[in-house]
Amino acid sequence: MSFEEENRKAICAYFAHGSKGNQPCEKLGVEVEHFVVDAATNKAIPYVGENGSFGVRDILFYLRTFYPQEIKGLEGDLIGLASEEASLTLEPAAQLEISIAPFCSISDIVRVYTRFRDRVDAYAQQHYAKLVTLGYHPTEKALNLSLIPKKRYHFMDEYFQSRGTHGERMMRASASTQVSIDYRNEADAVRKMRVAQALVPMIAALTDNVERFEGEAPKPLSRLAMWRDVDNDRCGQIPGLFEKGFGFEAYTQWLLSTCPIFVTRSSANDPDGPALRSVSGITAADAYADAPMSKADIEHLLSMFWPDVRLKQFVEIRPADALPLEAMPGYAALIKGIFYSEEALSSVEHAFGVADGTWSLTDTYTDEAAATLRAQGKKAIIAGMSFLEWKAFLFDQAKKALAQEECAYLEAFEQWVEQKSVLQ
Repeated sequence: MSFEEENRKAICAYFAHGSKGNQPCEKLGVEVEHFVVDAATNKAIPYVGENGSFGVRDILFYLRTFYPQEIKGLEGDLIGLASEEASLTLEPAAQLEISIAPFCSISDIVRVYTRFRDRVDAYAQQHYAKLVTLGYHPTEKALNLSLIPKKRYHFMDEYFQSRGTHGERMMRASASTQVSIDYRNEADAVRKMRVAQALVPMIAALTDNVERFEGEAPKPLSRLAMWRDVDNDRCGQIPGLFEKGFGFEAYTQWLLSTCPIFVTRSSANDPDGPALRSVSGITAADAYADAPMSKADIEHLLSMFWPDVRLKQFVEIRPADALPLEAMPGYAALIKGIFYSEEALSSVEHAFGVADGTWSLTDTYTDEAAATLRAQGKKAIIAGMSFLEWKAFLFDQAKKALAQEECAYLEAFEQWVEQKSVLQ
């Protein structure tokens, strides 16, 4: 067996290992990205301040007491922290991300997030800074923002310059809320990926939270539109997702047929050579053809793809903008209510005309639906229903599946959507 075939099987096995089987399948992982800005001007706070002034790195130094596991870059710079309940990492231009460990209860997610914000907000305030949760930077143009000293980001930045037009903006000036859900087996993973992808335009519209885009008034769904021109080989809608027979093998083939940008191990032919090295221009299958892929290799490869819905050992739903505390728990509750309810999942599939597991959507669906929403607003018709009908339908389905306490979070999110809606 060639290394290429061995690697293909290893990636499929990695996904299969994420299956929960008969174990409880109801946890949510939530990630929220934040911009650190000057409290008075909303201008960006850099990773390291000039001449000893306050920088985002100082926040990490301060938080080490509460998140004792340190994460350092190749050059030794502190770029992340972790505890049992959460990890803190920096996005390319020093956006501060909290990744909350998977919990069954929304209240636990709120507890961990609130504790994080209480700690970081008090410290930032002492330095005339604050955290903001928006889908795009409120004052800065992307190219005015510097990358943190993490070599991975510099490889990505160089690569994106030869691809779409928005890679630099995505890396430097965007922020999101990501929710991850469990799957029982391959069929359940594919089912949830398809439902999530079908809902991407609606999720993006419900969570649209961009006040300015490159210093100008934004159009609806600005952040989702930005992702459409980063690198179409690895972003957007997964090719063939709605086709019969899609599964771990097809997802793996997509990964291996695309360039991994860079790898994190030395070449088998040059074991003393650099571990972190660019492999621009060749497929992942060829880049890893010299040796079996380790778990670390597989996880690195997965991290180099940013589709709307990403498969790891969970299903990661990615289209939501960064959301404030008054909205984030309710958005997580919406995802929980839909994706952990057989009735809700079936109802969504029925709304899209799914019969016997067969979808009629194509690879162009998300782009076309998002374009319709941007052009026609609330009156836009997606799969036979207006956006307003979809909104009412989704909230109703989630409410049926949630406990009363979690319905309260959902209702708060619903109110936030009503106040924030950018669709006319």
